[in-house]
Amino acid sequence: MQFRVLCASLIGAGMLAFSSSAFAWGPYGHAIVADIAQERLTPQTSKAAAALLKLENHQTLDQVASWPDTIGHVPKKKGGAPETLKWHYVDIDVSHPAYDQARDCPDHACVVEKLPEEIRILADTHASPQERLVALKWVVHLMGDIHQPLHAAERNKDMGGNAIHLTYFGNNANGHMNLHSLWDEGVIDHEADLHVGPFYSIDPARAKQEADRLGALITPDEAQYWVQDLEGGDVHDATVNWADESHSLARSVAYGALPANKGADVGKAYTELTWPIMQLRLEQAGVRLAAVLNSALNNG
Repeated sequence: MQFRVLCASLIGAGMLAFSSSAFAWGPYGHAIVADIAQERLTPQTSKAAAALLKLENHQTLDQVASWPDTIGHVPKKKGGAPETLKWHYVDIDVSHPAYDQARDCPDHACVVEKLPEEIRILADTHASPQERLVALKWVVHLMGDIHQPLHAAERNKDMGGNAIHLTYFGNNANGHMNLHSLWDEGVIDHEADLHVGPFYSIDPARAKQEADRLGALITPDEAQYWVQDLEGGDVHDATVNWADESHSLARSVAYGALPANKGADVGKAYTELTWPIMQLRLEQAGVRLAAVLNSALNNG
């Protein structure tokens, strides 16, 4: 308990293939967060979420969990929203201990500021159903993003570890393996045997299986502890705390546990340290997502 506490690819007629550095957690991670949350929704919230998802013929949260990544990588002239790419992360240099809005997000276009914005839209019963559906998709996704340590940190402008190239158990992914992609999906792929297919396709059943495994590990005390930040009613304060958690883990583990030599091979020792933390962050994201949705959709 103490360690756990501390510690659509097709758009129109065109097909887009993204590098792993384009995503936080990768599509499996985001689906796992959504699936953990789905099991913790109240009946009223589940009904309200289903009504919104039905607008696009979806049934479950995992089906929309990676949509914000997709839409951000589609050109504006083709209906995409590349301006939203900055919403997925906040670059807090590891030389700083915590988030500072004036320094780290002066334009308010980062995950710490956008997540509470989308939560407010989702909770607004005067907003149109379509607006609330879009907000739901963003909330599901950004909750995953803010819990990925390298989405709340950078070192010397390395873009959250994207500029740190390495090999993982001897594999450099044809030169594309870097610290960020290792946290997005490299370790998850290795430890949970979750392999992303062409055009970032996944097996939803396998994602659900892993979500059920992680969900079963969460104790009632842990779940209650993890949502204490929300009890005061200020979601923005909570998102700042969650980003600071991620930033601290990035400083101490994601960066701190790296071998000193540049381009080193990362393997067993790094995985044994990081995999429990990744699982914990996925669990926390799922529990907190459920809590946010249960609050935002309690009036339908």
